Amino acid sequence: MNGNRTLPCLFILLLFITTCLTLLAVMPAVAAQKQSSVDNNTAAVAKEVLARELMQYLRAEYLGEDIEHLSVHELKESVSYYPLYPRQITDSANRTVTVYKPVTRIVVLNSDAGEAVTILGAADKVVGIVDSIREKPFYFPAMSRQTLVGTWKEVEWEKLVDLNPDLVITYTKYGVKADIAAEKLNPFNIPVVGLNLYDPNLIPAELTKLAILLQSEGRASKYILWCDKYKRIVEEEVEGKEKPKVFMTKTKAIGLTSGIPTFGPGTTDNELCAMCGGINIAGNLTAKYPKVGAEWVLSENPDIIIMKVAHIDGWDSESEAQSLRDDLLVGKEWDTLNATVNNNVYVVPHSAIYGMEQPFAMSLFAKIFYPELDIKPAQVYKQFLEEFIGIEYPADKIFAYPALDS
Repeated sequence: MNGNRTLPCLFILLLFITTCLTLLAVMPAVAAQKQSSVDNNTAAVAKEVLARELMQYLRAEYLGEDIEHLSVHELKESVSYYPLYPRQITDSANRTVTVYKPVTRIVVLNSDAGEAVTILGAADKVVGIVDSIREKPFYFPAMSRQTLVGTWKEVEWEKLVDLNPDLVITYTKYGVKADIAAEKLNPFNIPVVGLNLYDPNLIPAELTKLAILLQSEGRASKYILWCDKYKRIVEEEVEGKEKPKVFMTKTKAIGLTSGIPTFGPGTTDNELCAMCGGINIAGNLTAKYPKVGAEWVLSENPDIIIMKVAHIDGWDSESEAQSLRDDLLVGKEWDTLNATVNNNVYVVPHSAIYGMEQPFAMSLFAKIFYPELDIKPAQVYKQFLEEFIGIEYPADKIFAYPALDS
């Protein structure tokens, strides 16, 4: 009896294998009809992924293996997009992320992801956002009005799922981490990609990966070349110069004489300072985010102090920025510091330091460290906003105080 049942099963199995092999064989012909100039690597990845998915389906449906697999409908749909899809990358959490069709609905769970998507020309595909994007209408005039699914630290998962996104983009180290998001969304077959998009050294690779998923490799390449251009300019301009000592802090330092926050080894701020020819006085401390006393800063005697101001993209008047700078100095007895004596205590927007604005951050820090340099931070920021973010540069805004030669 079992032998009689085995023969039909084997026949079906052989028939399915033949169908799979035939489908794989005709893929190149399908590709040629749809598009003759598909990137070879893209097509190769698509073919490999489809072959694997077909075999997964075969093993699950005909061999009874308990493995995840696409449905017949999903397989047919994915094949219809070949050779442009499927697309697959390894994200910054070392997770394999696959999209099987063009991404048309995106949820971004932090503002760095929002900027990256904008640079890649996919801002109009964003259907869900978090608070850090809602709070930046200057950067995201349209995106900031999309459906709010929570904060960058905590998400309302049901609301997110209801948006039926093709892709969710989040951090791997902070906020709503990629592994947590994937655990919540895997049951709904919503792909999650973990990319941080704020470290100057990692942005090119991470943006390239996101561009692959969004079929926007050309835009990523244009942005990366622009970044490389200004990185080379800054490196060449500061090479061989005497390095100033720099103390970096944030607005939480206002009113404190002890426990003043700063940035130690392993932080983006520390790295940015070094890239632009400065010496971070907290760079040799043990903690990544140390807290120091006003007396310690006095003993280190920095040549420059930079305070980052959060939740702001610039100031409408110098008096607003000057007030913040004055508040920072109150009660600390820093009157004799080189930075204070030489009027080198600066306030800058937090957004200028991290993320996709890195060429502006590099040019800004380099100009603060070496005012004589032929670098114009305002022009760099104008390029970033108008060419990559798609918004007009507000000439009446102040992005650093005291003012620099723009």
